[in-house]
Amino acid sequence: MDLDQFVGRKYKLATADAKNFDEYLKFLEIGLVSRKTAGSVNPVVELTKDENGYYVLTFHTLIKTVRSVFKIGEEFLEERPDGVKVKSKMTVEDGKLVHIQVEDNGRTSKHVRTFTDESITAVTTAEGWDGECVRVYKYAS
Repeated sequence: MDLDQFVGRKYKLATADAKNFDEYLKFLEIGLVSRKTAGSVNPVVELTKDENGYYVLTFHTLIKTVRSVFKIGEEFLEERPDGVKVKSKMTVEDGKLVHIQVEDNGRTSKHVRTFTDESITAVTTAEGWDGECVRVYKYAS
């Protein structure tokens, strides 16, 4: 997959597995109010590329904007929407963008994003959690 073909495109959350998303957030030990807030927003996702060749994956909501700035295959530090800082790495595997996040306590989450011209399908799993959360974003512009 060539991520560059999706640069500049925006996708809006269209469908989400609300129950498993909430369960995933509980697994991360995120409080009730923050979980309910996260479950009520419809983020717009945008992939851009900066002048230094870094990709920027941005999640825009009315409440907060979260950005992951990365190069494929290189570890980077990022802050999740809940404020927790994690070590992350983005790779491309089988035509999908694979995003691994590792907390200081070793808890590891995996977000596999499949990009198409019409949508992004994001599948989230985590070591120690037996669920799977699927969120689908539809092309917005």
